[in-house]
Amino acid sequence: MTHQEKTLKELHKLLDNMLLAEARHQPTIEKVKEDYRNSAINLVDYLALRATDIETLQLQLHRSGLSSLSSSEGHIKSQLIHVMEWLGAKPGAKCEVSPENGLKYLQRNIEVLLGVKSTENVIPVMVTFDTNFADDLELLCALLENGMRLARINCAHDTPDTWKAMINNLEQAKKKTGLPCKLYMDLAGPKIRTHIVDHKNQPVKLKVEEGDKIWLSDPEAKHKKSKKLIECTQPGIVANLQPGQRVFFDDGLFEAEVLEVDDKIARLKITRIATKKPVIKNDKGINFPETSYKIASITDYDKQCLPFIAKHADMVGYSFVNSAADMAELQKELSQLNKPGFPIIAKIETRKAVDELPGIILQGLSFGPTGVMVARGDMAIEIGFERMSEIQEEILWICEAAHTPVIWATQVLENMQNEGIATRSEITDATHAAQADCVMINKGDYTIDVLEILKDILNRSRKNKFKNSRLFRSLSIAQHFIKAS
Repeated sequence: MTHQEKTLKELHKLLDNMLLAEARHQPTIEKVKEDYRNSAINLVDYLALRATDIETLQLQLHRSGLSSLSSSEGHIKSQLIHVMEWLGAKPGAKCEVSPENGLKYLQRNIEVLLGVKSTENVIPVMVTFDTNFADDLELLCALLENGMRLARINCAHDTPDTWKAMINNLEQAKKKTGLPCKLYMDLAGPKIRTHIVDHKNQPVKLKVEEGDKIWLSDPEAKHKKSKKLIECTQPGIVANLQPGQRVFFDDGLFEAEVLEVDDKIARLKITRIATKKPVIKNDKGINFPETSYKIASITDYDKQCLPFIAKHADMVGYSFVNSAADMAELQKELSQLNKPGFPIIAKIETRKAVDELPGIILQGLSFGPTGVMVARGDMAIEIGFERMSEIQEEILWICEAAHTPVIWATQVLENMQNEGIATRSEITDATHAAQADCVMINKGDYTIDVLEILKDILNRSRKNKFKNSRLFRSLSIAQHFIKAS
């Protein structure tokens, strides 16, 4: 068998895998709205390809002067067939997405969701609103004039009256400047936080050292008060802990290992402290990256917020979505508000959400415009800081295969936002953000300065977005999706 014949045999196998995956997932594909069905097919094809390690094949193709299939996420089957034809084969398979159509689908979805036309060739910036934005018209005008194209209101903070004041002020600023700006509103989602109080039920801090033993309890647990006790605000998690699993507090500053579990109370050992102030505070986040538990992704408070969001916002951010079933639940709530097809941004911030990303996207596309936010704060704790760069890339590739817009979020130029000067690593991070379709910045004292430098970085980096080729090792997300079928 010649070298060319061996290569064609491997390519035929990849194409067969794609067609088999399409057949297996046909019921899911058919549920997707017609406007997005070709995107769903392309996503399934891409996952079928990425479930296999093809690095050696790619190198062979590259040495032969042919496409190595990299940078083809948006039209993967078309690219594969094109390579096979160059080698003399006639695959005869139907190709739903051409390179031109793949780009058009993505640009259409970006325009619908984010409000940016393809002719503008800019990456829109989303700005998180603070309480003072409700009555500072001059500031909002300056934000619009310096590149803000999306405004973010987090329903975990402030009140509907404050949100309405922010929205009214934004509308005045848009009218005054003549510049567009879409409104994004976050659902608060479930709160998994520390509850540390004294005998008078007053919030206190818990001082700890590495090696200390502490207790973590369910809010419904019956226990004796202890000086080393932390209560988890979300019921139903502590009982699912297993010895050896890790627990993180306060954005990962404190790491602990589970020693033993007695019903709804667990004994932990503090194994790492990454702060000079070794105190765990009340109302700080808790992460359980290695523990399986089930909690409602939409809280009663979220349901109270939804009518306001559906009335005033252009899209809703879905915090802590973990599965296609979670997406379906929010879609059901929106349909009951006579808002079928209301745009949803799935915030990917847990290990399970990363694994279930393809299903989340496909369920979203069965309803209407769908986007993905790479919420890097909780995600880094859930999957490990050392894997963040890898997972960010994987999310971007999968979303590009689905022609789904991506919002890059959390700690973008954060030091500059707080201190007025950016670190070297922040500049590099902001450069990587140009791979996304929108970049979110948090509130701070130097928002205008951040917008100016971010706009410059993104515009320069955007020009080089497609210059690098990639080798396709197998992706765990793709393997999880393909094997699940």
